[in-house]
Amino acid sequence: MNKTLMTTMAAGAVFGAGVVATQGTQAHADAKSDIQAAQNKVNAAKAKVDKLSKGTKVTEVQGGIPAHLKQQITDAQNKVNGIQHTLDAANGDMQYYQNQKVILQKQLDAATAKTNSISDNDPSFQQVWTDFYSVQYDMQDNDAQIKNADGWIGSYHMELQDAQNDLKALQHKAKNYGGKTVTVKKVDQAALAAAKKEYQAAVKALKDAKAGKSKWKIPATSGHNKYTKKAAKKEAAKKHAPKKIVKKAKQLFKIDVKASKVYSYKTIDLHKSGRKLEKKGTKLPVYKIVKKGHKEFYLIKGNRVITANKHDVMKIK
Repeated sequence: MNKTLMTTMAAGAVFGAGVVATQGTQAHADAKSDIQAAQNKVNAAKAKVDKLSKGTKVTEVQGGIPAHLKQQITDAQNKVNGIQHTLDAANGDMQYYQNQKVILQKQLDAATAKTNSISDNDPSFQQVWTDFYSVQYDMQDNDAQIKNADGWIGSYHMELQDAQNDLKALQHKAKNYGGKTVTVKKVDQAALAAAKKEYQAAVKALKDAKAGKSKWKIPATSGHNKYTKKAAKKEAAKKHAPKKIVKKAKQLFKIDVKASKVYSYKTIDLHKSGRKLEKKGTKLPVYKIVKKGHKEFYLIKGNRVITANKHDVMKIK
């Protein structure tokens, strides 16, 4: 083997070793970078939890207001909130029917044009008129829904105004009890719970970043499992909790959803939050008939309520 070939092989060996060394150095750097980024997220999440745990300053009246008056004010505020939710839902229904009216009007115009252009001897004469009357009925039904929704919206507006007046009267009454305005710190429990979940996720991400990289020197994380331990205990308690035996409710009959947009609600107050769209043609079992004012509703699966309006649903069994 000549000297030139030996020199070339030696150079290749040295070059290959350099590549391996460079790759190892880069892998080391990448590993440290990933761990440091995960550590920074843990630190930020921990700082957020600590900040929320301290609470924020809130100005409120304390001292002279009797407990029963405070309860009355709380109840009045809850009533205002409940009526407002109901009003928002009614406004949402009104918007739907108004949008539907635009669509139905176009369909009715098209159906009317067909009836005007078709002759008595045309084979599709009967079908064209059937389609016309069907769209016309849908339009009339939709107009009735708009009128009904408008009535409910007006009624809810009056209820809301009365409830707001009652609340203002109670708040004015509270001012005459000699209470004083003070600033206190309160903790937003919902925000704190969300921050703790974010912290737990960051700790898990840090552990994943360290997996398989124990040979590198990484930041210590002692004390960062404060909330994860609590979460683990709660999860374990849930797994070992005995199952409750629930008595099966008796089914009265079934209904078929006729309309294209019918909602079921969590409560008889018909709050928009948590409502569920029931698709047209869906068969639902009914377990109870409930009433609110002069309106009737069905209690269906999932302890939800749905309107008993014949335009929306139909008994099938």
